[in-house]
Amino acid sequence: MIFEYIKLSINELFNNKLRTFLSLIGIVIGVAVVYIIFSISDIANVAITSNVNGNNGAVNINYLNDKTNPDEVFYASLSSSEGYGSNGGYKFNLDYLEELKKIENITDVLPHYSSSQKITIDRKMVDINVKRNSDNFVSFYNLNIIYGKNINDYPENERQNLAVVSDKILKNSFKISPDKAVGKTIKLKNRLFTIAGVSSSTNSNVNTMMLISKEAYDSMFSRGTIQYASIKIAPGADIKETTKLAVDKLNELNGTLNSKNGYAEEDLSFIINQIKQITGILSIVMSVIASISLLVAGIGVMNIMLVSVVERTREIGVKRALGASKGAIQFQFIVESSLLTLLGGIFGVLIGIGVIAIALQLLKMDMPINLTYIMYAVVFSISLGVIFGFLPAKRAANLNIIEAIQSE
Repeated sequence: MIFEYIKLSINELFNNKLRTFLSLIGIVIGVAVVYIIFSISDIANVAITSNVNGNNGAVNINYLNDKTNPDEVFYASLSSSEGYGSNGGYKFNLDYLEELKKIENITDVLPHYSSSQKITIDRKMVDINVKRNSDNFVSFYNLNIIYGKNINDYPENERQNLAVVSDKILKNSFKISPDKAVGKTIKLKNRLFTIAGVSSSTNSNVNTMMLISKEAYDSMFSRGTIQYASIKIAPGADIKETTKLAVDKLNELNGTLNSKNGYAEEDLSFIINQIKQITGILSIVMSVIASISLLVAGIGVMNIMLVSVVERTREIGVKRALGASKGAIQFQFIVESSLLTLLGGIFGVLIGIGVIAIALQLLKMDMPINLTYIMYAVVFSISLGVIFGFLPAKRAANLNIIEAIQSE
């Protein structure tokens, strides 16, 4: 029986194509906007979390005077996420770090030698994070050398006075375009370096740095002063579990497994939660605004259905005279309005998916389609049809049979 009602509703919708199309527009736009808003919120959360935590599966490990103190863990994490070390001292041993590579799902380990210094380019002085190069530095972060060459691309005897500088520092602090930076001279602690290459990265650990050779770094700063370490975790592996294994291994080797001082993983959950709360609030506000458009579209559907009742008064009267019950008439009109809003919801979701797919392509991000949002859109669309179709359906069901048959 219900399939017969659906068939009748489809025929009625196709018999009035223009009216159906105009009724659909508001619902399609409203559902598409709501889907896009929630998807943008997801994209923002993923992008921000990746930027805060580091990307490509990289996680920082810090040494702390009190690893049980959440505040100390947080501030050390914040410092290392920006490429600077914690205040816990230099307690990283290269032999210990080599042991981390033996842990399953850890693909690479990078010790960070870092020093905050003033550098001068074209007589302008700026504070910068000077880092020590290593054989795996560029590959660890998938660092993109957009102009010039990496230090390791030169023979060892030519690396002493070469540097790689991030494009962000050049553009924001020195107002130098990256394409014109290669070959410029940098003054660091009365020593001159030549910019061999310009790097680009979205990772906060390395997007505001100056990278120099390990020979130059060791001759200018303290040897062995590893500020913190980073581990790279294989795609698909449990990041939290793998990081815990690495932290426990370092504490075991250093004898700090059960002491206050020791190694702790990077924890920026406070910042991430705050950001998620903000994006969540913005999503709710925008969704409320979009829901108003859906409310207006729903009222439009109700008006169209009321007009349909007037146009089909005689038809309704004939059906009642032939034995159709009030409930059957009411059900048919509710099915018709629900089918109309369901079609609008489906088209709206398809448009939303298309827009988000294009956005992900431009952002070079990969995120699966959220099936929950699709389910919500379908259920909400049908509910919209039931709610706004109820009044016209009730009016149709309550028509006087004789008056309905006699109407023109």
